Amino acid sequence: MKGKVVIFVVLIALLVSLTVLADTSTTGLTGPQGPIPSWDTVVQMAKQEGSVSWYAYGAEYDKLYFDSLIPKFEKQYGIKVNFIFGDWYAFLQKLLAEQKAGQTVGDMDLVFTWSIPFNDAWNSGVVWKYPWSYVIPIARNIVDPYLLQYTDMIPTNGAFVPFIWWQVAFLYNKQMVKNPPQSWDDLMAWVKANPGKFTYCDPNAGGSGHTFLITLSEWLYGYDNYYDSMGLPYNKALGSELWNTVGPKGYSLWGYLKELQKYMYQPGFYPAGNSAAISLFSKGVVWLEPQWLDVTASWVKQGLLDPNIVGLYIPKPTMDAGGMDGLFIPYNAPHKYAAMVLANYLLSNEVQTGIVLDRGGAFPVVTGVMDKPDVIKAMQTQPYWVPFNSITNPLWLRSGLYMDELMKDWTQIIAKSQ
Repeated sequence: MKGKVVIFVVLIALLVSLTVLADTSTTGLTGPQGPIPSWDTVVQMAKQEGSVSWYAYGAEYDKLYFDSLIPKFEKQYGIKVNFIFGDWYAFLQKLLAEQKAGQTVGDMDLVFTWSIPFNDAWNSGVVWKYPWSYVIPIARNIVDPYLLQYTDMIPTNGAFVPFIWWQVAFLYNKQMVKNPPQSWDDLMAWVKANPGKFTYCDPNAGGSGHTFLITLSEWLYGYDNYYDSMGLPYNKALGSELWNTVGPKGYSLWGYLKELQKYMYQPGFYPAGNSAAISLFSKGVVWLEPQWLDVTASWVKQGLLDPNIVGLYIPKPTMDAGGMDGLFIPYNAPHKYAAMVLANYLLSNEVQTGIVLDRGGAFPVVTGVMDKPDVIKAMQTQPYWVPFNSITNPLWLRSGLYMDELMKDWTQIIAKSQ
């Protein structure tokens, strides 16, 4: 209970700070680049800048969706978008190289990334360290003000805005499995009863793997007790100690994973990423795996996965909410006003609704979208969704820093143990 009380207090404080900063955003704030005026002036200045470079990553299906947004934004604001689609690691390396070279003006204005590379970018000094998320008006509609200060429990100091809520669930073959394990308590027994039919991807190669890993660890030790015993902020020594300790379920984390490994598909083999894992599923080789909803949606929409075999659910008590990937502005961005206007547009009702209806398999990060009749209908009729309340009740937020440490330790303790 202590962990929930702490989070509740933090949320109350953030609600107060959100109200204060929302008010000041209309009167002017001072940041590293000088005063930030009213939103109308921000838009005017963005139009004078005339262009914005947006660097984004994801699957090919994400590229198609992001591409579809650009003409609409350009028409609405008259601001040209230079869209670069690549990978988050390359983006970070580019910024670090520019910093090392003393390049005070770069060509990256808005970067789409996730928690760990953002943390690395922040600590390296290549993030614009200004709480601009409180300046853009639609950020006031974010599903939880906590998300303007933290991503995966990593502090963002208002310099990161969530954009898309990805979600992992258990994907199972409805034609072959009539009674999938409905809870984490039942998983081990099911895998033993169905040898060779379960897998999870290498946590270092795919997010479904590392979300599975940290949610499993939270279940083994109890979510509230987990973060009480681990302590916040992040403490590497406490994490390593806990994961080697037998928890209330009768396993240590590493002991559980080693036992599970004996009965998985090709014991000791871990698919190299989300697509590699779902490929095994599509072929009927495995019947159960943790998988992203959006990856499942992409495979169904591309005709790579038979929707008739797709079953998705959240095991009880839940699966971690995450990641809520988002946007930051680099320290040397030449078009910071245009970057804020583009970020605000990406949080708009139109774009966030499109995340559900057009992109598919991902949740919006602003309020109101999930209540729309067409969104409700889509989630009831399309095969790649789970009930939203099965994630949010209870809501487990993952810790990016502990998750990152788990991924490294997994390589040494599990992957290299073969």
